[in-house]
Amino acid sequence: MTKYPAVVPSSVVEAMAPPRRRSMFRLIRSGLRSLSCAVASVLLACGTVVGTASAAHASGTLLHCEGYFSTTYSPPLTNTPRQTKVTFHNDLDYCPVGGVTSGDASGEFTAVRGCTTLDLPPHPATTTFQWNTGVSSTISFSTSTVDRLADGTTVVTSYGTVTTGFDQGAQAVHTAVQPQLDPLACAGSGVASVSGPEQLEFLG
Repeated sequence: MTKYPAVVPSSVVEAMAPPRRRSMFRLIRSGLRSLSCAVASVLLACGTVVGTASAAHASGTLLHCEGYFSTTYSPPLTNTPRQTKVTFHNDLDYCPVGGVTSGDASGEFTAVRGCTTLDLPPHPATTTFQWNTGVSSTISFSTSTVDRLADGTTVVTSYGTVTTGFDQGAQAVHTAVQPQLDPLACAGSGVASVSGPEQLEFLG
């Protein structure tokens, strides 16, 4: 079994991933570079968010996991924003760094959602990831940036801290790439679910 050092640079994480995972890693990284300051200013001044992100990526990687998220909406998303129950599941099935190999988290919340609104997560928010080793990490997310890119996809990046459990005290950065919504469904019966690639990193 290959052993990795406790702190691994992001470039090494990408290099040792299989081809399919490297492609997803590059997709998420590209989305991060495309985040606009105009959207980031929804919660914080642009300079503050960019500074936080830069500081995070300058740190070493304590844990790196990739996988896919799924989200359901009840009632489905339409072009008219309305109160919606949002149920999510995070399935991290590839963790090359950090001492675990997989993990998952689930939860739900109610918020105003629609096809024409940016999908900004509610904050503060707490999510607990259960790892394959039997331990867990509870993350308190305080800030998110959301950007709808030119190709129609939406990149949601959330920043927080591991408050209890595995890697307590580490910075947490979760990135999800949501697909472009079907405009015909948005104008009709609605979009009941979405899924896409995601990445979670603990930085220290």
